[in-house]
Amino acid sequence: MKTTWVLGLVAMTGVALTSLATRTGGSPVAPDPRAAVFLRHGCNDCHAIYAFRMKALHDVGPDLSYAYTNVPTRYGVDLETFLDRPTGMMRLMLASHIQLSPVDRDSIVQTLKGLYAQRVALGR
Repeated sequence: MKTTWVLGLVAMTGVALTSLATRTGGSPVAPDPRAAVFLRHGCNDCHAIYAFRMKALHDVGPDLSYAYTNVPTRYGVDLETFLDRPTGMMRLMLASHIQLSPVDRDSIVQTLKGLYAQRVALGR
């Protein structure tokens, strides 16, 4: 039963990412698996993640590609602390609409940290 559920989730995520690539003007490409957690929680409703070629459905939040360095600048705390104790609009969203498990929270932090490391390695 659990295996079926996981396989179904993986299949749905792949379909969603392929659909997203097509909707954003790109050709269907192999989706970046790191984007799955963001799609599953609807982060792209408000946030773009251009590092994954993901546009926001409603462009109201900052691009999460830069969150690892933007959060400390904007809020004075590291990303891990911010996701544990958010402020502003994210406090409302994480308290009422988006329930992040500790595993998902860690995955998001590590993914955004990895995007930062990629940019640094490329000199951007």
